[in-house]
Amino acid sequence: MTPRGSRRSRPRPSAWRLVAGTAVAVAIAGGAVLGLAGPASAHNYLVASDPEVGGTLTALPKTFDITTNDKLLDIGGSGSGFAFRIVGPDGKYYEDGCVDIEGPSMTTTAALGDSGGYTVEWQIVSADGHTVSDEYPFTWKAPSGFTAATGASKPPTCATADDDGGDSDTTTGTAAGSSDSAASDALWIGAGGVVLVAAVVAVLLLLRRRPTPESDDTDD
Repeated sequence: MTPRGSRRSRPRPSAWRLVAGTAVAVAIAGGAVLGLAGPASAHNYLVASDPEVGGTLTALPKTFDITTNDKLLDIGGSGSGFAFRIVGPDGKYYEDGCVDIEGPSMTTTAALGDSGGYTVEWQIVSADGHTVSDEYPFTWKAPSGFTAATGASKPPTCATADDDGGDSDTTTGTAAGSSDSAASDALWIGAGGVVLVAAVVAVLLLLRRRPTPESDDTDD
């Protein structure tokens, strides 16, 4: 039986409102971090090519090209990290080693050999800085009177004339993966961790500062 005049203690709801509001803020912050990290992990992908994937060539094209869904990242116009190779049925390479990057597309030239199954091996640097590589097959049916190229046993390098009239080779490179990829991912993960830790600390501080319930008062 409760003594007359006594008042039951009731926790003040203001602190709980603050905690609930903080929880909502944490959810929003987490969603924002994930929303920002999403585009960073969206790599370029192939949308068109010449020759087509699994297609058949009956005439040597002026250039071989691939087109992706987004602009390629060619820092300084050096072509570093890009490669476009044409491998014949004999395992030899038929491209000239040079690549031309413009917007979302990369092109190269090649002199094919005998008819048969060929493979396009390509590597690009996505708009997000990640290196992406893949390959696809196509069939070459040489026209009548076509003079087959001999190919090269090793991937050719692109020769460019220097100021002295000599030649300098620039390797196109084929290493899969990228150290920039890991650094970029770590950056986003670290940012998300900082936001979540700050939110947890804010909740704990609010709980510690929660007003204590008033004690029961009994009339004499």
